[in-house]
Amino acid sequence: MKNIYKISLKVLAAYFLFNCFYSNAQLTVMAVGNYTVGGVSDNGVVSMHTGGGGIFKWDAVNGLVSIGSLTNGYPQAGRTLVSNDGMKIGSTMTNGATNFNEISTYDVATSTWTNQGGLVSTGWDGSVSSTWGMTPAGNTLVGLGWLTGATAHAVKWTPQGGVVDLGSMVAERSSRANAVNTDGTVIVGWQDEIDGTRSGAKWVNGVESFITDTSGNNVGEAGAVSADGNTIIGSAMPNPYVWNSTSGLTYIIHPNSSAFFRGGATGISADGGTVIGFFRPFPGPPMAGEGFIWTMAGGRVNLNDFSVSLGIATNGVTMSLPLAISQDGKKIAGIGTNSSGQVVAFYLDLTQYLSANDIVKAEHDISIYPNPVKDILYIKKGKEKIEKAEIYNMVGQKVRTFSSVESQIDVSSLSKGNYVLNLLFVKGEVSQSFTFIRQ
Repeated sequence: MKNIYKISLKVLAAYFLFNCFYSNAQLTVMAVGNYTVGGVSDNGVVSMHTGGGGIFKWDAVNGLVSIGSLTNGYPQAGRTLVSNDGMKIGSTMTNGATNFNEISTYDVATSTWTNQGGLVSTGWDGSVSSTWGMTPAGNTLVGLGWLTGATAHAVKWTPQGGVVDLGSMVAERSSRANAVNTDGTVIVGWQDEIDGTRSGAKWVNGVESFITDTSGNNVGEAGAVSADGNTIIGSAMPNPYVWNSTSGLTYIIHPNSSAFFRGGATGISADGGTVIGFFRPFPGPPMAGEGFIWTMAGGRVNLNDFSVSLGIATNGVTMSLPLAISQDGKKIAGIGTNSSGQVVAFYLDLTQYLSANDIVKAEHDISIYPNPVKDILYIKKGKEKIEKAEIYNMVGQKVRTFSSVESQIDVSSLSKGNYVLNLLFVKGEVSQSFTFIRQ
């Protein structure tokens, strides 16, 4: 199995090096130090904070920019998120009037913070509420709101309704909202059970329920949700999971997974087709592990191996903990270590490599459409006969072969994800290759 895996990576690397699909794909170190990445937008704006309370945004043009800091001396709680256009940021900020930290929003255009409150006016340990998730438009935030010194509930904030208590299914136990889908109808997070076990939960149109496996058992904390709310990711013991409203629960597995080598899923693309996460030794520091990228078609692939297979120079950076993926699935950000062992915040841009644009080779004058595709992929070509068509997934495995191709191929049986189409002409040589996305 190891030999097959290594060969498939080499095949993919050679293919992409030849076609130069990813000439702009790159790995960038945004900062050195203990930064917690929270979000990344389709246009490459990354939001993050430090444990000490500093809040930052980063983009390739302006670099790392400080946009605020907690002022009450307490550590940062929650996550710092960015809208899909990069113009709104959600985080936890100190309210100067009360000196408590609370759910807050930042307008990039005006460089202004607005405190949005909580469920109580004064809190505990310097906090009233904290931000954990945000819609792509930045118009809904979810997180945690304190009720007493020992109890907190999942909350949802909107400009129209303010901070609303999402409640708890278990009396006198806490819950938290970690993420929300595009229209705000599906929220995911965790719920404490009566014995204190933290289990995955979802709120659909305000109604809470546990997330369960095929046997009806509760699974672990949910961390993110697809745009339509139908796919949820999270952490179980010891494997991350992908839960879908139609197909149920799928575990992302690792050959070394055990009680002492566990993983978690941390981010999902808008279409639910691409998931990022990590595996690492337990107990052990976050930087001791390895990041992964997963699709239903290609399975789990080490994120560093995936990048190298595309010809991306990782420059000694180990992407141990990918924490955010853009809605289009083309940007990944997180934390890792550099060749000197320093903790760094990284940004991986796969835009050029995952481009859905047609590629036309002059000597054969061929193109494919539509791209992305749902069922039938059409081929526009000249007079030359296509002897064979082959489709590979993103780890170099051949998944379909077609003989005597005319003007179309049926891809409806493929799982959602990214693929490589090779068209073979005379003598079986690869005369044209394309990347395409199966919706």
